[in-house]
Amino acid sequence: MSIRNGFITSLIVCGVAASLSAQTPPPQQTPKPSPSPTASPAPALSVTGKWTMTLEMQMGTATPTLDLTQQGEKITGTYEGRYGKFALTGTVKKNVIEFSFTMSAEGTDVAMVFKGQVAADFKSMKGDADMGGMGEVAWSAAPQKKV
Repeated sequence: MSIRNGFITSLIVCGVAASLSAQTPPPQQTPKPSPSPTASPAPALSVTGKWTMTLEMQMGTATPTLDLTQQGEKITGTYEGRYGKFALTGTVKKNVIEFSFTMSAEGTDVAMVFKGQVAADFKSMKGDADMGGMGEVAWSAAPQKKV
């Protein structure tokens, strides 16, 4: 075989190989499963709802209620206790909750500031509160059971 024939044969072999590789389909990729149309996303954890509080004070225990609405990190709602119902505002950032309101107790305005931690499952919370001129107290809260 001459050099010329060898060269031509090499060109043909390379051409056939290139032609075959161009026709070989790419390897199949396994498609990712699509989410089930019936599966719903997990609900976001939130403090929205009615809560029963326990305040441990020097003069005894009080059990006011909270009615909270959470939108993002912002919370609004009401605190209802011995001296009436008062609008509150605050925040929940990760598991840290803070809220405050001003209540009128026997004709005196008292600023109430609550700070605490929300449990990881958002089924309880606890912390400390500055009760204005009435001192500091420990508090805890649990969601009211739905009837």
